[in-house]
Amino acid sequence: MDALPDFDALARAYGHVGFRIERPCDVEPILREALSMKHRTVFMDFAVDPSENVWPMVRAGAGLTDMLMNSCDVDR
Repeated sequence: MDALPDFDALARAYGHVGFRIERPCDVEPILREALSMKHRTVFMDFAVDPSENVWPMVRAGAGLTDMLMNSCDVDR
């Protein structure tokens, strides 16, 4: 999405903490760091390949109680 702002820079501009996570191996260390900042507002921007399915999902027109939790739920 070319039109989205740089969320971590935007967070920092307002005095908060911002992270951009681009590699799966960075998720755990950044989550640990973010969780250690108990008295700060932390924004995390996860870069996800546009072709990836991101779980959980909600079908169009469905309610949150009908959430799909993984690919096995798609056929139900």
